Amino acid sequence: MTNLKQFVMLGAAGYIAPKHMKAIKDVGGDLIACLDPHDSVGVLDSYFPNCKYFSEFERFDRYCSMQDIDYCVVCSPNYLHFGQCVWAMENGMSIICEKPTVLTTDELEKLITIEQEAGNKVWSILQLRLNDTVNKFRAHQGDSGWINIKYHTPRGPWYTTSWKGAVLKSGGLATAIGIHLFDLLLWLFGPAYKIISWYNSPTFCEGSVFIGNFDIKIELSIEWTDNPMRLFSINGVDFELSKSFVDLHTLSYRKILSGSGVGLEDIRLAVELCEKLQNY
Repeated sequence: MTNLKQFVMLGAAGYIAPKHMKAIKDVGGDLIACLDPHDSVGVLDSYFPNCKYFSEFERFDRYCSMQDIDYCVVCSPNYLHFGQCVWAMENGMSIICEKPTVLTTDELEKLITIEQEAGNKVWSILQLRLNDTVNKFRAHQGDSGWINIKYHTPRGPWYTTSWKGAVLKSGGLATAIGIHLFDLLLWLFGPAYKIISWYNSPTFCEGSVFIGNFDIKIELSIEWTDNPMRLFSINGVDFELSKSFVDLHTLSYRKILSGSGVGLEDIRLAVELCEKLQNY
């Protein structure tokens, strides 16, 4: 990049934050400040040792008001995303937000309106679109057929005890874990869809959805007894996505900085479908 972009981050102590720190460094950006009420942010030393750390929003807000900031990176708990995106746009920043950018279609509509008024962009990280394996199985998908998906990403008991286990804060499993999966399916096979059946629990979801001309059966699990897998069977041909997850955040950042990232209108169908599944 020819111009050094300045970034700030909300949620620097979380699991996903280091992927964003690496991506910012990879694209030649500078993370100048971060906020998190938890001070387990020593990972900053590996990427941006001069980054200013704040545990209080008021001090962080005051510092940001005196800086020329290009992007605010949102890695905080899901229920905070909407408000933090609004704050960033009101302060002249564009946003790079971890999935899910919003939890409801109502939040999405409000954010689109604010984005249009502010003139800044809200970009979503939905990295499955950039997975190498996706390009391989597109050649086998045909125009119609059946798809079986086993998307298992085991988590321990901490998951349901934390904010992630509270539906109003996380959006539920279909949104918190599944939104980039449903985004991918709608991107590949949509936009028309119909929910045939769906079952929700705090640790396991399953059901059948027609998307485009494909009958798609889905298992979405965080149960500890399930082996990790991201297996897609498309008309009898198996594809495992887990092996192609390296540096997808960096690829996402490169697209965003070139103006070709995933914007708010691009996520509309996925937000709508996930909201319907959670309330099914």
